[in-house]
Amino acid sequence: MTQPDGGQSPYDPPQQPQQPDQGQPGAAPGEPAPYQQTPYPQAPQGPVYAQGGQPGAYGAAPLPKNSLGVWSLVLGILSILGCGLFTGIAAIITGSKSRRAQREGQADNGGMGLAGLIMGWIGTVLITLGWAAYLVFIGFLVNSPEFQNDFEQELEQQYEQEFDQGLEEQGVDPSIDPELQDALDQLEQLENG
Repeated sequence: MTQPDGGQSPYDPPQQPQQPDQGQPGAAPGEPAPYQQTPYPQAPQGPVYAQGGQPGAYGAAPLPKNSLGVWSLVLGILSILGCGLFTGIAAIITGSKSRRAQREGQADNGGMGLAGLIMGWIGTVLITLGWAAYLVFIGFLVNSPEFQNDFEQELEQQYEQEFDQGLEEQGVDPSIDPELQDALDQLEQLENG
């Protein structure tokens, strides 16, 4: 593409000058042709990451599975802090996937994955043992005779309070025995009747 003033657009690739053939004058056998452009040296391209090796050349693509190790570590820490059984299980899964990616050369932070995996197991075991101890404690508490006696007494008191409230709503004095109250009501009816 040319510009209106006849110059070349800066977006067009530069045009290569014509290179003389081997049969053209000015080119000696074994010498490069005049005006031949030598290519720029290319940066060596090493492996992205080999089995625990050094990183590749500058500008190499980042490793795609490094985030698994980070997630495993974060979830493992959360599981130890008691954030739940699910964070521990997730830390175990992401940690094992991170370790697998490190073995396959797709990641370089296998140590983070291992730390997350270990903390995930520790957190899962601690939470499981904590819940088991809690349930055993509740089981002993519910089956103890003292707890059962206290529970029965509390139920009786609650029943008596509800019964007394019902009597008060009917206009009957709850401090008097109900049978005695019935007898007094019958006497009143006989006197009035």
